Amino acid sequence: MKFICTKENLARGLHAVSRAASKNISLPILNNVLLVADGGGVKLQTTNLEVAVTTTVRAKVEVPGRFTANSRLLTEYVSAVANEKLTIEASPDGLRIMSDNTDSTITGLSADEFPILPTIHNGISATVPTSVFRTALQETVFSAANDESRPEISGVYALFQDERITLAATDSYRLSERVIQPTTPPSGVAKAIIPLRAAQEILRILDTESNETIITIDERQALIQCGETELITRLIEGQYPDYQQIIPKKNDTVVVIPKEELVHAIKAASLFSQPGVHDLAIHIGSDNTLTLKAASAQTGHHTATVTATVEGPEKDVVFNNRYLLEGVQSLPGNDIRLEFGDPQVPGVLRSTSTKDAVYLIMPIRQ
Repeated sequence: MKFICTKENLARGLHAVSRAASKNISLPILNNVLLVADGGGVKLQTTNLEVAVTTTVRAKVEVPGRFTANSRLLTEYVSAVANEKLTIEASPDGLRIMSDNTDSTITGLSADEFPILPTIHNGISATVPTSVFRTALQETVFSAANDESRPEISGVYALFQDERITLAATDSYRLSERVIQPTTPPSGVAKAIIPLRAAQEILRILDTESNETIITIDERQALIQCGETELITRLIEGQYPDYQQIIPKKNDTVVVIPKEELVHAIKAASLFSQPGVHDLAIHIGSDNTLTLKAASAQTGHHTATVTATVEGPEKDVVFNNRYLLEGVQSLPGNDIRLEFGDPQVPGVLRSTSTKDAVYLIMPIRQ
């Protein structure tokens, strides 16, 4: 194997695939990136047996072939090299990388040891604007459970139905939902729970220079194709909670408030909340005000009043300040709509600029 490419192209490709490589002592080949050189350029592949990422790099291939090298080392080395043009070839000692004034060899393993990556043959597909998909995923993934004690919520739920795509994530304390209008509607109905790590990797590969992304789902896997890069992941088995049942249908108190003002108020109050509890008390006043209070023995106490538009009776509620802040920040637009009903049911946060974004947050019981 021998090819010539630019540092920029190779570095971009390695950045797209490197994080999917596993740090595996028992299977060292999973630490490596597979390089496949042929007439179409150089294909880079990594996998941890749960997620696999493939991308293609433009290159002048002089000798077709396959080889693997440590993904982290190769990525860091290519980033550190000062020269723009690189000549790379497989040698008996490893992967040789040459430039005008450098000559390095990275120890590698035979490509025959690299696992065969899975494929999807009969999935349900939809095409979405890349920028829209990226934003929707960013605005939901943070709500997913970060542990696997309840596997069915340790990922992002994707639903293809009614010519639209719904993304949702929850850790049972808060929930984010976004609805996407695809450019090419789904070819059928499909459901998937995408593991949290895979969802985070999807965000890494979504190249905003590529206008569209294709999402394909079958019973066990999901495939994301964006430009020259694709990611395939196993899905989490099980049934995602029917979260629509817990979204309050009627709330008797509605608050509309500028997003930026609310963010600043929450950040300031959070400095005074109790460590470990992170409680933030909110009073919705009939005088069109929102009063935020926080106190702890370690830091002191804080009160702030923000002007808002209030409809309905006064309310008192306590939320986790971090969950509230992340929810407000995730919603698009300049104004936020907060809806409150019974103190024991979730508060509902929406953007006033779209109906396709909603955030639920459970109150802290006092």
